[in-house]
Amino acid sequence: MIWYEYFKDNQDHFYHLKWEEDELLTSSEKAIITFSIRQFQRGEYSEGKHFLQYAMRMDDQSYVFALKLFIKEEQDHAAVLGKFMDIQRIERIKEDWLDNTFRWLRKLAGLECTVTVLLTAEIISMIYYKALDAATSNKILQQVCRQILIDEEMHLRFQSFSLRILYQRKSKTSIALSRILHRILMSGTIVMVWLYHKKVLKAGNYHFFSFFRSVYSQFKRCERMIKEKELSFPEYKGMIYAA
Repeated sequence: MIWYEYFKDNQDHFYHLKWEEDELLTSSEKAIITFSIRQFQRGEYSEGKHFLQYAMRMDDQSYVFALKLFIKEEQDHAAVLGKFMDIQRIERIKEDWLDNTFRWLRKLAGLECTVTVLLTAEIISMIYYKALDAATSNKILQQVCRQILIDEEMHLRFQSFSLRILYQRKSKTSIALSRILHRILMSGTIVMVWLYHKKVLKAGNYHFFSFFRSVYSQFKRCERMIKEKELSFPEYKGMIYAA
């Protein structure tokens, strides 16, 4: 499976970081990003137990192997953000109600629901990490954001591929209902993320409506990928996609 090969080849995605060259955030930068980066760092980590259990019911071992590496890649994001926070003396959090809500939703109704919720979070992440990159002059944090953006682009494609396979088993009416529910979830998530992370988003030159438009631009792109008969798999090294 090509996704397994991609995730296997991408395991060195953060080896280029030179932590010894990291500098402390300015006091104003730290005030802007502290609350926000703590939530996102927590949200990036998951053991993926329920996700794997649902995936095993598909009876497709190649997908399960790819999924395990995908989960590991998300854990790498959490680990790198956590290391950056430790250097900057930003305390990690163990729980967050918004993250807990997403985790609850992922467990709610099987593999399709889990993938849909994950795709929603990853669409948001595409805009958030662009804003975080623009909100700081810290070189290590910028490199972390840019690598996460490269990874998240492929995650969008992986989850779109997953939903396309799952939708093949559904009626047109059921698919239409799923899309409506996904749009409702996406809209609610945009509002909540804006309320809790607007300091970073504003520092990254997003106001509410530009944030909304950028997120929905990514959302519509994913909808198109889900509908494609053959999901494209581009050269990914060095890619950062515009909103």
